[in-house]
Amino acid sequence: MDLVQIDLHQVFSSAPLIYSLLALLSMCAVMIALYSLLTVRTSHLMPVRYRHAIERSLDQDNYDKALALCSENPSLFSKMIAAGIRSKGLGHQALLDAVKSEGKRYSTPFWQKIALLNDIAVIAPMLGLLGTVTGMFYAFYDLNRSLESVTSLFDGLGISVGTTVAGLMVAILAMIFYTLLKYRLIRTLSSVENEVALHIGRLIRGPHS
Repeated sequence: MDLVQIDLHQVFSSAPLIYSLLALLSMCAVMIALYSLLTVRTSHLMPVRYRHAIERSLDQDNYDKALALCSENPSLFSKMIAAGIRSKGLGHQALLDAVKSEGKRYSTPFWQKIALLNDIAVIAPMLGLLGTVTGMFYAFYDLNRSLESVTSLFDGLGISVGTTVAGLMVAILAMIFYTLLKYRLIRTLSSVENEVALHIGRLIRGPHS
């Protein structure tokens, strides 16, 4: 069986705008994934050096020093601890609400970034289908107008389907990135929140408890 040779230049020239948009979406998906991999890390959200320093300050009930350390390193761990310290005199529920609100506020941009990958996974197949439908429209339109051969029609349809294939490939890539990064983000945030909960319990119990 002879292998089918595909002229990529001819395929691209059939729908240059659609292929360019799909290429742009694929590059955006890769950049978002790389950026998320670099920023969604436990070492970034909860630096070990500052965590230990804050722990020592809390053990000594030195809340002013703990707040100063939190200000030096505005990570998720530091911001949640700082919110707890500032709210410790307002009651247990107010303290917990302040910590949760700060954690949600800090993590929202991370969720928004990986949500873009899900958007790309939805948009890419639609763009690909648009290219295919447009190509089919012009193929049948040319046939009715100039009565070209059936072989020429099938060649045009085969080329137009390429946009759908490309769109599905971009969508699959984006969905894989989205799934992996979502799992990584949940696991990392849970690790930080569990560590914060230990120290928040210390604040709730009060000094030297």
